[in-house]
Amino acid sequence: MAICKSMCSVMRMNFYRWRYDRRIWIIFLFMGLVIIQELKGYTEYGLDSGEQCTGFLLPVLYLSGSFGIGVMKTMLYLGCMLILCDAPFMYQSTPYVILRSRRDSWWMGECTYILLATLLYTIFVVVISTVTVLPIATFGDSWGGVLRDFAYGNGEMYAGDLNKYYNIHLISPTDAMGYLYPVGAQMFTFFSVWASYFFLGLLQYLISLISKSKFLGFVSAAVLIFLDPIIYGISDNVYLRWMLKLTPVTWVDVNNLYMWQEPVLSIPYIAMMFGVLILFLLLLIRMVSKKVVIEVRGEV
Repeated sequence: MAICKSMCSVMRMNFYRWRYDRRIWIIFLFMGLVIIQELKGYTEYGLDSGEQCTGFLLPVLYLSGSFGIGVMKTMLYLGCMLILCDAPFMYQSTPYVILRSRRDSWWMGECTYILLATLLYTIFVVVISTVTVLPIATFGDSWGGVLRDFAYGNGEMYAGDLNKYYNIHLISPTDAMGYLYPVGAQMFTFFSVWASYFFLGLLQYLISLISKSKFLGFVSAAVLIFLDPIIYGISDNVYLRWMLKLTPVTWVDVNNLYMWQEPVLSIPYIAMMFGVLILFLLLLIRMVSKKVVIEVRGEV
């Protein structure tokens, strides 16, 4: 019971710093504006045409793309990692917190903070994306005519022309629309995105803890994030589709879940791998946190 209380105290201390950390609020504000900018074309088209659009848009926002299209996914991941870029969260009070709560409570509290911070960020993306298309939103079993038209055209304009006219840079989940209902795709994307954020946050924390360099921690996560559009560009080659397994960032793309043929990725595989990788990182963090020398150079 005592360790849980100490762990929660460490976690709350990190969230308390959000109150006056302008970096956090600027990131949330910027990412909110970017999501609105990317999705407002759907709303405009829906109002012009009378078509509806599903309110479950996480599967659209987190589709893999190249550096030219689908860049929204990369930006969302970088935004989350920038929120956690000050890992391992060393402040003037950290040595006293560790002395009072012990190291086990310290690292567990830090990891709990990463878990909840990534959850809040994921919920934030859900809320902003839903509110943006709320005037034309439907929450039933249909993806809506808006996504259909932007994927296949509307009889008057080709899909590419439609995307250019309404300034849409997102990819439509054409494969997933054939075998998943929007709510199922939303649930899969939500939990897989949250798990991938948590994994990258733990990786960033671990590398920063070992190297004592926050920059190297951020770079370790950024490498996996930027690997996603590279894999997207070459995964059309059937002999290279195994590369979809290389980064957890790619696993959240519902278009990669080919359920009518032998898939490279499947929901059971993704769930198992996230569990194994996260557990492995937690064990490494536990080992490293017991040996690392705490050096605090100034208040952040």
